Amino acid sequence: MLSLRAPRLLIAGVLAVVGLAATGGCGDDLPPEDVDGSSSGTSSGGVDPAYDFARLEIHEPESASIHLLGEPLHLAAEVTDPDGIPLEVDEVAWVTRDDEPTLLAALEGDVELDAGIYELAAVAHLPNGDRLRTTVGGVRVQARWTGEYDGELVLVIEASIPGGGPLALRCEGPLHFVVSLDGRDAPVDAGDCTISVLGQSFEGTYETEMLIYPAGLVRGTVAFAFDTPLGAFDLPLEWAGAFYDDRFSAGLEGTVDLPLLGSADASGSLQARIIDRYVDPEG
Repeated sequence: MLSLRAPRLLIAGVLAVVGLAATGGCGDDLPPEDVDGSSSGTSSGGVDPAYDFARLEIHEPESASIHLLGEPLHLAAEVTDPDGIPLEVDEVAWVTRDDEPTLLAALEGDVELDAGIYELAAVAHLPNGDRLRTTVGGVRVQARWTGEYDGELVLVIEASIPGGGPLALRCEGPLHFVVSLDGRDAPVDAGDCTISVLGQSFEGTYETEMLIYPAGLVRGTVAFAFDTPLGAFDLPLEWAGAFYDDRFSAGLEGTVDLPLLGSADASGSLQARIIDRYVDPEG
């Protein structure tokens, strides 16, 4: 007589293996993967299925936007379902490109950053285990007067010819400079001009230095060098001015000594308008 014990044991073993496979075995669960901007579509028990298709969007700041140094930078992001309905999220962080430090642990709020060009990311950990991350780049924090400027420098020297009438020398040349992101540095390009007097022309060159104060007030010097029929001479002058909404303006005046002519009155101006607020910090 055949025994039924062995087949019953075999069937029990098969059922045990099938049951182990159905429950996923005893291996650990894999950690959730980063998802760029939208959820992976897998939820765990007890979690609203809307999180399976959640999206993370940054409203502020925009990419390549400019924000003033010393003023709060507003950050605003939102997690929504596919229909645009906001979803609650407890774990949120705003970070820079290097993921540290955490700038803000909320979807929305204000921060203050040093001068620079930033890549900012909003990171949200969802209740279903997904991790969303959305990034904006080229966010600029800079001084109010940061930018590239182009304009003109004018110098007028009024003197008297011995035994004759008045003599006016006029030097007009280009003025070009770039103010750094922090608003402190502004190297000025050297310039040159041509002066006509008594039927003759001669060349002049100038180098300008600029010192910018925190409120946008500016002082500096301009060193002229002239090669004239009266002889070669240097003429250093001081000037003062300020930055305005979209321009720079300064004036200079003083008394100078000219070869053969003696004392003369000098006056002039430095005027420039901003032509580009997006400057290259490396350049």
